[in-house]
Formats: sequence, structure tokens, C-alpha cells
Amino acid sequence: MVKNLALLLFICIGFQAFSQKRCNNEQYTKQQLEADPSLRSSMDEIELFTERSISSSTETQQRIYPLSGVIQVPVVIHILYHTPDQNLQMEAIDRLINALNRDFNKRNADTVNIPAAFKPYATSMGFEFKLATQDPAGRITSGIVRKYTPIKYWMSDDKMKFNASYGDDAWDSKSYLNIWLCNMQDVLGYSTLPGMDPQKDGVVISFEDIMNLKGTSPLFNDFRTLVHEVGHWVNLYHIWGDGYCGDDRVDDTPKQSTYTPGCPSGTRISCGANNTGDMYMNFMDFTDDVCMNMFTTGQRKRARALFDAGGKRRSILYSKGLNISIVPGAETPDFYPKWLFAQVYPNPATTAINVYFDYDERWIGQELKIIDMSGKLVINMTVNSRIQRIDLSRLKAGVYFIYAKKEEELIRAKFVKL
Repeated sequence: MVKNLALLLFICIGFQAFSQKRCNNEQYTKQQLEADPSLRSSMDEIELFTERSISSSTETQQRIYPLSGVIQVPVVIHILYHTPDQNLQMEAIDRLINALNRDFNKRNADTVNIPAAFKPYATSMGFEFKLATQDPAGRITSGIVRKYTPIKYWMSDDKMKFNASYGDDAWDSKSYLNIWLCNMQDVLGYSTLPGMDPQKDGVVISFEDIMNLKGTSPLFNDFRTLVHEVGHWVNLYHIWGDGYCGDDRVDDTPKQSTYTPGCPSGTRISCGANNTGDMYMNFMDFTDDVCMNMFTTGQRKRARALFDAGGKRRSILYSKGLNISIVPGAETPDFYPKWLFAQVYPNPATTAINVYFDYDERWIGQELKIIDMSGKLVINMTVNSRIQRIDLSRLKAGVYFIYAKKEEELIRAKFVKL
């Protein structure tokens, strides 16, 4: 009996860890509501609008914009890299965008695996995602922001969304879908829901899901964490409704007891008798990438209601993000910090050097040492400025080494005193 209880506990803990790893939107949404209770009324209003839009028999006539066609969404991708390999090249970005357009338009080849019972419900969502060609200031852009960050790992607390915490500020969320790519520690991805703080609005995806940094497991290999999270961005909930046999607010997705890990097959019934079983192959479940393959007509109606007249994401339809601009883009930085080496100027030097910590002010207050060729400590000081000036007048001519350590991060540099 004790052994069985231990096994059950192990399974439950494993399922919980899995759910946090794939997507933690339930927990994230709860935290946002606790931090700002006023969000509840905003989200309730959006839900009421969505229900009315779906049920209205005259909604087509009421639309100002013909939503029967494809909805174009300008995308900006914020790449927050700490090491050179994380600074994803254009080929990887193209694959991400292509994956979104593939799955949101039912162009994925694995639709052949949709069970016969669910084929009548599978549909294209009718969205086209494009990298922005014009930034909020009206300048030419690639739709990609590449930014070095001194932060090695991020948590799902939105700090990556702000310059002040070494992330990158969102572009106007009324006109762009913001996607942050960074090295997440607690989850593969998460997203805001419509009605949340516009400065945080968008999707966060871990490099682990894109680059498979921690092994060769095929579980997360087809960018469907991104598809899943953008599903949240267009107001879709988890297929099980984030509760035991809960409500995902979609009428053509069968009730399901909880998320589905792994890659199941056959009919699985978890919430009483029905003719179809669980729709575990839906993009809003937690099955492995290779086993996700469909959105439903009901999910399409729900997502596109956001873009109806009066809908929360209506402004995306009038975004200038895909316009052709003739204004030159913003200049990029001349250099990024060299990993494990501080920026030192001038070098060689005669009287003084400057060590640049402006990329990470957290170095202020840390100990800095200068060691000569024999290993002798010649200067020991505390960093007190973003650009630390060091007087070399007492040093003899020769080669010296700079050494500083902060938590697990180490920087070293070499300079020559003339």
C-alpha cells in the first residue's frame, strides 16, 4: 500500500513538473490577477464580448473589416542573447514564422493523423504572421531586435520585457505581436491573455525549445510551443480548461480531465462517456510536438472575435507595422561585450585605462583585481562606476590581467602598460 502511494505521488509530481515545463499560463494568469485585481473585470468584459460576437447572427453584417479573409499580424521578435550561439540567425527566425503560418492555416502535413471523429472540426485559423517592416517610429525594420543581455537565465516574471531589467521593452502591443526569445529557466513558454498589461503583452519562448540546448530529446522540436502560446495570445485556453474536466470556452472541444503528456494514440475518454474521446492532438494540449496537429472551428471563431469591431485586438488590423517605410532604421551598437572578457580602452595605455561595465550595472560594488605576469596582486579595488577608470601611473611597463567575479560570472581581460 505504501509503495503504491509512493508511486502515485511520484506520478503526480512528475505531471506537475511537466505542466510547468511546457507552459505555465494557468499559474501566470493567477499571479497577474493577484497583482492587479482590476484585470478580472477587463478579462470578463472581453469574455462577454467574445460570447456575444460568436453567438450574434448578424455579426458578419456588423463588421467594418471583412474578417472572412486572412488576418495579417505584424510580428517583432526580441532576441535576448547572453552567448553568441543564442543570437539566432535569420534561418531560425524564418522557421519560427513559417511554423506559425503552417499550423494556424492547417498547412501542416500531419493533419493526416487527425482522428476521423475530429476531422470535421479541424480548420484553418486564418492568420498570417509577418515580421514587421516598419517600427513604431515609422523607420525601416527587419522585425527583429537583437540585444545582448547580462542575464543568463530568466523566469516567467516578465522581467525580459523591460529595458530596466536588462530585457527589451515591448513595441506598441496595439500594433504588433511581441515575441521574446530568451534563456528561460522554469518553463518553455508562456503568454499574456487579451486584457492584460499592454506593456507585457506578448509571448515568451525559451531558447531550449528552439535550440534544444539541453539534450537531443525529440519531445519539443517542431516549434509548437510557440504555436501553443500564440494560441493563448488570441484568447484560447488549455483544452482541459485549467481545471478537472474544466471549460476551455469552446463548444467543439470535448471535455477533458487534464493535460496530456507524451504521445498517446487511440481513443482516450477522461470525462464521462462521449463518442469521440479527448482531443489530445489539439495545439492547446500538452502532447509532444509530433502529436499536435489541429485547431477547431470553435477555436477559430473565438480567436477571430478579438478582431471584430470593438474587439480587444481590433487595432492590429490597422497597424502600420507592415507598411513600406523610406526612413532609415535605428543604428545598431558598434560592439557587444566579449564573453568572459571586459571591454578595456585604451589598450595599450600609459597613464590610465577604462573598463566598461555599462552593459551590466550589477558589476558596481564588486571587487576587481589587477595581477601582473608573475601572479602578484598589484591593484585591488571596488567597481564604483559603469565606466571604471583605473590609474596605472604606479605600475611598471608590462602585461597585466584584470580579474573580477560576480556570482557565477567571471570576466577577464589583458592590457599592456607602456
